[in-house]
Amino acid sequence: YYLRFSTIDRPGVLSEIARILGKNNISIASVQQKESESEPVNVIVVTHEAKEGDFQKSIQEIDDLKSLIKEKTVAIRLLEHL
Repeated sequence: YYLRFSTIDRPGVLSEIARILGKNNISIASVQQKESESEPVNVIVVTHEAKEGDFQKSIQEIDDLKSLIKEKTVAIRLLEHL
C-alpha cells in the first residue's frame, strides 16, 4: 500500500503511525517526509504486503487520531508486477 498521512508537524507523530501499523501486523517498506513551512505535513508510507482487514483497522485507528491527523488518509493499493 501507498499511504499519505496529513499530519501536524510535531515530534512523535511518525512513531505513533508506525506503532499502530506494527500493532496491526503492517510492515513498513519506506517512509518519506519533506520539510514544510506550514501544516499539514505529508508523511508518505509504503508498506509491505498486508492483509486487507489489518490494513483497514490500522487506517481507521490512525484517522481517529484527530489531534495528530488533519485529513483522511489517502490509501492506494499497490500490486506487484508479475
